[in-house]
Amino acid sequence: MNHASKTIACLGLLVLALACVAWTPWGAIYDSARDERSVGDQATDKKISLTIKGALADRDAKMALKIHVYCFLRHVYLVGAIDDRDFQDFAVDTAKKTDGVTQVYTHLVGETDTLTDDLTIAAKVRAALIAEENLSSTQVETEVMNGEVVMVGMVRSEDDAQLAVRIAQGVDGVRKVTSYLIPPK
Repeated sequence: MNHASKTIACLGLLVLALACVAWTPWGAIYDSARDERSVGDQATDKKISLTIKGALADRDAKMALKIHVYCFLRHVYLVGAIDDRDFQDFAVDTAKKTDGVTQVYTHLVGETDTLTDDLTIAAKVRAALIAEENLSSTQVETEVMNGEVVMVGMVRSEDDAQLAVRIAQGVDGVRKVTSYLIPPK
């Protein structure tokens, strides 16, 4: 796939994503209302993450799928399992050079063969977070790689961040939890 085709494919996915949001305003309104960030911050963060994702896909669409890009309050989190060091470096450089980014955090590990186990753990962690009545987990994103849970997102307080970590640690199969959860300032 040449550069122009990749760009067109990325733009097509972006249009589809925007169309889905446009056709489901209740979902967008709910997400915005539950988010600890202002609507302006949410829009800025979304623009930053889409810009980075687009640049990664332009470089190599298959490799781009191995790195998840999250952005909260202009802080970018690159999380994934990828062996290609050059692409990792490209992802970090791209994030750092993206307009509006103030900080870049990476949690990139080597590829593993634990996908089935990791998907099971991810589902159990998500279910446990949702089941906890004292935790607003709608803005907590989780990735699982080789039994390690990486948590990224916004929470209401430092107590919520600690509670989310404890919940994830209590799930069978979890070897380690790394938290990038942010309480409001």
